[in-house]
Amino acid sequence: MFQNINKPEPEEIKYWMTQINLSISEASIELGISKRQFLRFLSGDTEAKKVHALAMQMLWILHESNKDLVKKNKTGFKKIKIPIK
Repeated sequence: MFQNINKPEPEEIKYWMTQINLSISEASIELGISKRQFLRFLSGDTEAKKVHALAMQMLWILHESNKDLVKKNKTGFKKIKIPIK
């Protein structure tokens, strides 16, 4: 997803947002950072770090996995909900 995992570029972050369909507010919440900090990443004022890139990739993986679950559910697989305490 990122050319350099240690330093994701603003364009790559914007592309990531479009791929998992997140707004700026939603993305900042999912990453656990302030909206202002996330906007700095998008503008290039502050460089996103490796930890941010890894978190973005993990969210992308979860998003892709969720797509597969939805497809399986539509094909007749039974969806099981397990409460987590």
